[in-house]
Amino acid sequence: VCTPGARTETSDKTGRLNKKEKMEEKKVSIQKSIIWNSAGSMVYLITQWLISVLVVRLSGVETAGILTLAMSVNNVFYSIAMQGIRNYQVSDMKEKYTSGIYVSSRLIICILSFLVCVGYALIAGYSYGSSLCIVAYCLFKMAEAFYDVYAGICQKKWRMDWIGKSWMVKGILSFVGFVAVLAVTQSLLAAILAMALVSWLVIFLYDIPRAKKLDTIKIHLKEKKNITLMAECFPLLCYQTMSSVIPTIPRLVMEKLLGGAALGIYGSVAAPTMIVQMGASYVFNPFITLFAEQYSSGNIRDFWKTFRKCMAAIVLISVVALGGGKILGHWGLELLYGDEVAAHEDLLLPLIGCTILTAIVWFLCALLTVVREIKGLVICNVIILPVSYFGAYLLIQQYGMQGGSISLAVSYLIEIGALWFWLLRKVKQREKQHMEQ
Repeated sequence: VCTPGARTETSDKTGRLNKKEKMEEKKVSIQKSIIWNSAGSMVYLITQWLISVLVVRLSGVETAGILTLAMSVNNVFYSIAMQGIRNYQVSDMKEKYTSGIYVSSRLIICILSFLVCVGYALIAGYSYGSSLCIVAYCLFKMAEAFYDVYAGICQKKWRMDWIGKSWMVKGILSFVGFVAVLAVTQSLLAAILAMALVSWLVIFLYDIPRAKKLDTIKIHLKEKKNITLMAECFPLLCYQTMSSVIPTIPRLVMEKLLGGAALGIYGSVAAPTMIVQMGASYVFNPFITLFAEQYSSGNIRDFWKTFRKCMAAIVLISVVALGGGKILGHWGLELLYGDEVAAHEDLLLPLIGCTILTAIVWFLCALLTVVREIKGLVICNVIILPVSYFGAYLLIQQYGMQGGSISLAVSYLIEIGALWFWLLRKVKQREKQHMEQ
């Protein structure tokens, strides 16, 4: 027979064990989610990269230049469609907005972004063929942007394994569709449209049904909360747009000053380096929800511990990338593109450096969103925008294609310093508030 005290002690012990078991279960879930998300995202990234490689082989540098132009221009419209809301969405611990509102607002902004892209293509002065490719590529990027909000729903529920599987399917099918259509028709426009069609089909047949298993998603385009959410996140939209414009400016300036062929070469050399940038982002993106939980609870010690782990992973990836680029750079470019592009191997290491800096900027910007330091986020990008613009014109005129990388690196180094200042300031304020409570 147990005494009441013994029963209480046993109950407390059981409660602690259950709590520990739940924590271990969540830990396994997090690990599984991260592995699937990273694997799927990497497959998608590699297939997209292979598209930029094979377009040179299948259709030449000029066609690659048109594709690079379409990609560069749509970085801006893609950023507008994204609204900068993903990190806001997954760190919305109090569920201020429902999943339906996040989806509805994303659908509205995707439609608006596409219409703005069409208007830009009509007045920008590009050739008829280039303009059509820009619009077609926008359809593809809008699929990515629209899916992102469903990925946010999955991430918040720690089901990033579904996200990874979705990226795998999209990557493989869009790659096969693009390459097959381009090989048969020799039409870049048709190939891009095939890629867009595949992406939208996967969203409606796989992504949406999966997300609906996790949460109730009701789309109400006339709901006032859509406007409230978009208004609240308008500064994030401004930041996201400026953030995409900053690396796009050197490429647009390069196309104007040096021509489409130079941009095609620069874009081809840059394409493999995107693996570094995106690979680093796959390390820290899954932890955004964890950062939000730690910051919200005032657990600043664990917040910085997680920060150091993410930065260590970025540094490790950077060292491997720079070493690999130095040793295998010429051989890799020659294997992928041939002698014409491999002759510009001097562009590779600076571009790898730029992708590393880009990953760090993304990481710090994501953290500023988590801690809701939106003002600092916008100020930092406003400051860097003119630096990127004027730096690109001056440095590309003086150093040619290499000037594009130099101007981008200078811009990002300044931005990293500014972002770190705002992050440190905000986190110290939160730590002080928690200690006073």
